[in-house]
Amino acid sequence: MSVGEAHVGGHVTLLFSIHDDEILPRRQGSRGAGLCLDAGVRVRAQALPAPAAEPSAGAVPAPRPLHQDGTIEVDVRDRFGQPWAEGQAMYITLINDLRAVRRLPSSTSWRLDVRLELPLSQGFGMSAAGFLAAALAVLEANGTPDPAYAARAAHRLERLHRGGLGDVLALQAGGMALRREPGAPGVVGLAQGASLTAPLLLVWQPDESRHTSSYIDHPGWKRSITRAGEEALGPLLVGPWTEARWGDVLEAAASFARVSGLAYEDERAALLERVQTVLADHGLEGDWTCRLCMLGVSAVVVPRQPSTASSMVLEGLRDPLEVVGLEVAMCGLAALPSDEEE
Repeated sequence: MSVGEAHVGGHVTLLFSIHDDEILPRRQGSRGAGLCLDAGVRVRAQALPAPAAEPSAGAVPAPRPLHQDGTIEVDVRDRFGQPWAEGQAMYITLINDLRAVRRLPSSTSWRLDVRLELPLSQGFGMSAAGFLAAALAVLEANGTPDPAYAARAAHRLERLHRGGLGDVLALQAGGMALRREPGAPGVVGLAQGASLTAPLLLVWQPDESRHTSSYIDHPGWKRSITRAGEEALGPLLVGPWTEARWGDVLEAAASFARVSGLAYEDERAALLERVQTVLADHGLEGDWTCRLCMLGVSAVVVPRQPSTASSMVLEGLRDPLEVVGLEVAMCGLAALPSDEEE
């Protein structure tokens, strides 16, 4: 039995434009900017190779090892340790996809243990993180690790799943990610990451969720989002992409939310008002602000000046936000892939 493990953080899109008219999934995607998170999805994959060749005539056959028949078992659990049976299908689809392109032998059986650290359908890029973590873990367990191909496979499955457009591309950049060109990483997609340290507080409405497809497949939303995204993205594409662009990203994200109309949906508007009220009540609106996550009913509370921000302040907001009916999770910005390798 071979084992592979991987952990991939989620991604919060703050602004984006939709580019999905190409036929091939690897050429579909989005441009935009967002934050890669250090909390996401953890996957442990166990490979059970096919049994050896049949014994010669007259020999007593050895017992066939359990599960070594190409079966796939997936155990997905949420951040509270509760099973999420509906999530099994996406990971089974990934393994079958890798089998179809001959990256995995069809006779190998698999056991995947998936642990989700953040909620789904709240704009935290959890499907992309899950596909990427699973692809990395499975290929490692198979003895054929290939991070570049794992990213391309995760992007392809994201598009077939009608999930995020550019989350996988952003995750390949890390940190504060700028997606300059849409598409799969290593194919046509192009993204850059800027490295900085900042405590973040994810906030969401627990009884509301939004699947990305309900917006990117809607003609009206697609037009307004893409128009606003390109307008907000323009200034970010000019000049070097470094941690000094933090303020520019926050300004562009606020503009995008307003111009696209997403900030004025009743549920999102109510969420923003509650978070901003809590910040004001605690005298924090001068040092902290919040931005909508695209595309859930969620927001991220961020420092205006990351270099002087304290995570203890965010911890103090947990109870007040929960009192007004919101759920929260502390996290930070993910490191750039190059930093993780050092």
